[in-house]
Amino acid sequence: MDEALRLLIQDSERQKRMMSRKAMNAPTGKAGEIAAELERRMILGYYKTGESLSFKKLADTFNVSRQPVSSALGHLRACGYVEVLPQVGCRVVEPSQEEMLDFFRVHSAIEAVAVELAVERKTEAEEAQLAAIQPPPTAGLHNVGERAAYISYIDRFHDQIWAMAKSPLLDGQFSGLRNLASFYLWQGIHELAFSAAEKLNEQRSQIAEKIIAGDKKAASRLMHDHVNGKPKLVYP
Repeated sequence: MDEALRLLIQDSERQKRMMSRKAMNAPTGKAGEIAAELERRMILGYYKTGESLSFKKLADTFNVSRQPVSSALGHLRACGYVEVLPQVGCRVVEPSQEEMLDFFRVHSAIEAVAVELAVERKTEAEEAQLAAIQPPPTAGLHNVGERAAYISYIDRFHDQIWAMAKSPLLDGQFSGLRNLASFYLWQGIHELAFSAAEKLNEQRSQIAEKIIAGDKKAASRLMHDHVNGKPKLVYP
């Protein structure tokens, strides 16, 4: 077999394993579709922290029975997006400032390790792919469409680093944290100034440069500071 073809097949299989790992705890069928859509809406700020969610209204919205809605919300509860309280019902979580800072402190350590693995295991082709990931315009982040494009760019950036780290099991365990991080941050969209987004973009560019240069220590430190410092930029 041609070596290039063999490597292409090998990479395709690796990507399939990564996707399988990421989806290993997600519900299937209609419940999975509903969970994915609700998660997307929460990340984009369509639902706000503390907002109540009606099982009946959601069932009507998605034209389904209560059962798949219940399964979807159960998954989102396990992922940290919603909570179910006696005599209150289901509502979007409203973390305290301390809880949010704790979350980003832990998340920053995980992403820093991913950067170290990426530096150790990267290929030239992967370096080029990382360098090619560029941010979209950030002046209109109050607009849902532009916000979605910006979040997609952030996802591509971190996904590429984890692909370079070549640790699909760990990626499968921790990929959900990146979505939860976006959810926490975009709840403060009214506070996210153009300058803050530009600063975060500059930090990602610096991280990519250090990864490509093979400077593991600097790249890891920059990633740690980048993730850990996000809440202070969004919620000053």
